[in-house]
Amino acid sequence: MNLEARLAQTTGGDLLTGYAPAKDGGYDEMLDAAGNVRPHWRPFLDALATLPPSTQTDRAEQLNRRVREMGIAHDIFADPAAPGKRWEVDLVPLILASSEWHALEKAILQRTRLLNAILTDIYGEQQLLRDGLIPSALVFSDPAFLSPCSGIQPAAGYLQFYAVDLAREADGSWRIIDNHTETPAGVGYALANRVVHTQVADDLFDACNSLRLAPFFQSVQAGLAALTGRRDPRIALLTPGPLHDDYFSHAYLARYLGYLLVEGGDLRTAGDNVYLKTLEGLQRVDLIVRCIEGRTADPLELDAGRYGGPPGLVQACRKSPQLVRNSLGSAVAQNRGLAPYLPAICRRLFREDLLIADTPRRWLGDAANRRHVIANLDRMVIRSAQEGTGRPGGAQYGQLGASLTEAQRHTLIEEIELHGEMLVAEERVGFGTTPAFSPRGLTPQPFAVRFFVAATSEGLTVMPGGLAMAIVPNLAVALSAPEPRTHDVWIIADGEVPPHQSLWQNRIETARVQRSPRVIQSRVADDLFWLGRYSERADWIMRVLRGALQPIRGDSVPALMQRAARACLDALATEEHAPPAHYEVDDAVAIESVAHQLIASKDGRHTLDDTLDKLYRVANLTRDRLSLEAWRVLNHFRPGTDWRRAIVDCPADALLDLIEDGLGWVAAFNGLFHENMTRNKGWSFLDMGRRIERAGNLSEAILWLFSKPMPQEEETGRLLYLLEVADSFITYRSRYRLDPMLALVLDLLLLDETNPRSLAYQLASISQHLGSLPQSQSSANLTDERRLILSMLSSVRHLDVETLAKDATRSDLQGALRKQLRLLPQLTTAIERHYFSLLEDQPHRVHTRLEPKP
Repeated sequence: MNLEARLAQTTGGDLLTGYAPAKDGGYDEMLDAAGNVRPHWRPFLDALATLPPSTQTDRAEQLNRRVREMGIAHDIFADPAAPGKRWEVDLVPLILASSEWHALEKAILQRTRLLNAILTDIYGEQQLLRDGLIPSALVFSDPAFLSPCSGIQPAAGYLQFYAVDLAREADGSWRIIDNHTETPAGVGYALANRVVHTQVADDLFDACNSLRLAPFFQSVQAGLAALTGRRDPRIALLTPGPLHDDYFSHAYLARYLGYLLVEGGDLRTAGDNVYLKTLEGLQRVDLIVRCIEGRTADPLELDAGRYGGPPGLVQACRKSPQLVRNSLGSAVAQNRGLAPYLPAICRRLFREDLLIADTPRRWLGDAANRRHVIANLDRMVIRSAQEGTGRPGGAQYGQLGASLTEAQRHTLIEEIELHGEMLVAEERVGFGTTPAFSPRGLTPQPFAVRFFVAATSEGLTVMPGGLAMAIVPNLAVALSAPEPRTHDVWIIADGEVPPHQSLWQNRIETARVQRSPRVIQSRVADDLFWLGRYSERADWIMRVLRGALQPIRGDSVPALMQRAARACLDALATEEHAPPAHYEVDDAVAIESVAHQLIASKDGRHTLDDTLDKLYRVANLTRDRLSLEAWRVLNHFRPGTDWRRAIVDCPADALLDLIEDGLGWVAAFNGLFHENMTRNKGWSFLDMGRRIERAGNLSEAILWLFSKPMPQEEETGRLLYLLEVADSFITYRSRYRLDPMLALVLDLLLLDETNPRSLAYQLASISQHLGSLPQSQSSANLTDERRLILSMLSSVRHLDVETLAKDATRSDLQGALRKQLRLLPQLTTAIERHYFSLLEDQPHRVHTRLEPKP
């Protein structure tokens, strides 16, 4: 049975029946001009035809389930009500024949060498500018040109990473539509696409005899290590942070290569070197892979308003030009205005013609170009000459002259006249098509593709794969994708592909036994600390809400305990919100109103919706330390889920069930951490966060409930409620066959260090964690946080619960609890200052102008 016959049996019809490339003569990747399948596509289609229709659909769905589980391109800070742009990976890749790939490799490497040479000249002798091959205004008007970096000449060249966007011409040739010389420009997305695709469809990949990516990344590792001259270098990938659109790509690449993922605040310079702030102190960084815009890298010498890197980084690069890769200032080479000048530059520098031409483009800093474009504006697209770091699919559409109103047209012409050096004009050119999968068969889809280059141990190397994206042909002139529908790129090998070798294989062979990470950044410890705090805060808020709402549902709760629960809810609400007018303790409507306010409001420390937002976001920052099970539990709290929407809007009788579900998930999340997380320094900060939050919540609750004398019956009800909300009722009953008594309850919840819910237990645990940290052990004197925690623990241990209970005014109890509540924020500040905001490796004396030097 031939290929077409097998395909005819899939999905109940022919996969190719509805496949009709555009009639305008555009190039299709799978079918030739006669409508025949191209030879290098046949192995894939043959393998696909062997799968039943249901299996094909299941594979496609499974592929994108894996994408969602990995979190590819998920913006954790996006508005959950806004329409999402869900990253998708098509089951059908873009497949390129080996012969075509070799030609592409040669052309892409030529372009990499050319841009490297241009950067060397721009930041060096500037001969190309003096000879008029590059207009001076094009370079000096570009905000990506960093004049403080002039004279910094890295021996290995400016470009460690380069990415290029290409599109197909109707005759099958390629054209370059954009260059990316600032950062790795989305290589992490391409890598993640390949990983998920081969996890789901490795049989299809093997059937095509396609090249794998692991050898390329092994060479990337070796090349970066060679630049440091050290056997075991400390290499950091510098990211703008989780607010950036490409954060997933940065995090995934760093994890895959085994590098530290750092932000500007994690670094500082000293003595022309760059150091990482860690719990052990400052650790020298040997090399930085830059994923930030160059002009934000040093607020001291570049953009003073942005803190993408540490002050002094430019000076450190003067001393060590290869410290930062790509080199600072490299983005000027991706200016679109360079395109019309590249053929002449290539002939001057290499005595070669460009192997791949750029899309037709005019730089509008040239007066003749401006006149031509304004006269022919209807067929032009006006775009920015410089667009930053090149997120895949994020290229601007530009302004199409033919679609503008008269007012818009007039404004655009004024912009061209005033700021033409910042703009380029392009003519719209078509795109080729590649097949996309659907349950009804394959359909042609216009696309553009990004390929990646890296300087490796074997020299400049093109990654044998890439990232293809669907585009809107009537709007796009570049890699612009309103919906991120992507394809992996498979390159057919010339011969047999060698056995797959894991990227980690070399490390496994040379590994040494380690029982804790080599380094924990201060920022990571900070994130874990607040993860503990927010998870405990969410648990506490839901416990208080449950205690207040149970009577409304009619559960068999003692009346006095109901009054205590409602009073506690009122106290929780009045911290940031005034209670309803004429609030009555037994007013169910008022209680329900306050409960909904505490759940749905975004204002205040004790509001559930805001706390869950913070919990989910900080958990994303520590994603690489969460197990898959913990992440799945936490996903119930993701903004926009059914549970999050329901708990904001549902009536009180259904609300209690939702709160019970939430408490179960928080308990599961905390339990997974408790059982699965290694007891290292990261664990210490996570647990300290929980203990500080629990100590504060418990102290506040006791203060709310027992700050003044009350009748014995009411006190008993409040004691019952306190034991319930503090999860210590069973412990009390197992010890005493008595109704709750204030002295006994205070002993259990304040002094008993065997009770994991008591205040003393929280303080003792914090003290133990602080004592185990490296900077506490190495200091001869007590640090501020050690001094505070010992004072707090000592004061609690010296409390006499009998005296506190007999005090008719409760002033001693109030004083003890208010002291704890006053010192807990100070303790948090001391921990943050010592471990999370590390600035110096040792104290320095500062001589002011008013103080004479000794």
